[in-house]
Amino acid sequence: MRFYCTYCLCICCIISTAVSNDGMVRCSSFIDTNDIRTGPAVSTWIRYLNSSPDSIQENPLWPMKDRNDRFSFDPARVWIFQSKEFMNTFPPMIIGAEEVQKGKVLIKTLFQGMDSTGSNLPIAVYRVLARVEDGQWQLESVLETMTEDWNTKSIGGMTFYMSPKHKYSSSLARKAMRFCDSLTALFDLGDIEDTRYYVTSSKDELASILGFDFFVSTPQGLTYPEKDWVFTALDTELHSHELVHLMFRSFSNTHPFISEGLSTWLGGSLGENLRDLKKQLAIEYVRRPNDLSIEKVLEKGQRESLAYYTFGAMICRQVFLLRGGSGLKKFLNDCAVETSKLHEIISHHLSIQINEIDPFLRTGLFDAHTVGSD
Repeated sequence: MRFYCTYCLCICCIISTAVSNDGMVRCSSFIDTNDIRTGPAVSTWIRYLNSSPDSIQENPLWPMKDRNDRFSFDPARVWIFQSKEFMNTFPPMIIGAEEVQKGKVLIKTLFQGMDSTGSNLPIAVYRVLARVEDGQWQLESVLETMTEDWNTKSIGGMTFYMSPKHKYSSSLARKAMRFCDSLTALFDLGDIEDTRYYVTSSKDELASILGFDFFVSTPQGLTYPEKDWVFTALDTELHSHELVHLMFRSFSNTHPFISEGLSTWLGGSLGENLRDLKKQLAIEYVRRPNDLSIEKVLEKGQRESLAYYTFGAMICRQVFLLRGGSGLKKFLNDCAVETSKLHEIISHHLSIQINEIDPFLRTGLFDAHTVGSD
């Protein structure tokens, strides 16, 4: 059976077998913090690592152009700095600091923990720039440097930044815009005005332009809604799943079970539509029905990725059928990330009891009329 994973899947599995560390920032023996060229840059990076980078904040160590009302643009935030637990499990060790030009230093950091046997368990090697700006050291993503020579094409409010390995398809670009326009019309969403869409040819290339020489499980695509930036590793201008995340960017606080379900319903997952995903999950459901209750799927999260994405999609679709576009948006707002009453909210918007959610999902998987109607 094929699974539809993001990097969170492998990360969750790894954390469950890793041993917590003290979370202290360390420097390798190759780093000279007293070097007048690189030392201040390293100190700036250490300050950031100690400043709760997992929290939502406008961090002053990043340039003003990279800040907004949600948090500074640090690509590593959703990859590495996901939680205090994650940061303690995989503490940083600075392993490189090179002055690439006067007043500009490239810093390389290894994030590594230990497994239950005491063996090293690396999860990422991350590059970040530090540069002097108005007499102060600030941090900067490598993204613009890595993509400054890439070809660009603009259509409507979207600009495609394309890997040198990619051949531009104007037809796919137009389809992407039409897809976004259809979502705007159907759900009364905001228009695209200044979106960047980065087309990469592989997961390794996607990771690299965001600063990762290595990451344990790079996603096929991701969206930074606070910047209106979309990234795909599928070598295409039409990554529908990520475009749904973009268009519903004002609902970025929605619980991932629902937000991923929404994108799967409207945009599919890695080329598969909801109908085909339900067929695959129905086969899996027959094999282990007791493991695929909504309670257990939510508990396992994206470690149970096929059910997680498909069940979320089925719920979003049904809410729309019952309550329309405005009702669906109300549902997305109600399903906040921090909610402890997700079951109650789902049952309310589906107009069923909590104990009827599992029968609703089971029926949706096996009802031929429902499957054929997507």
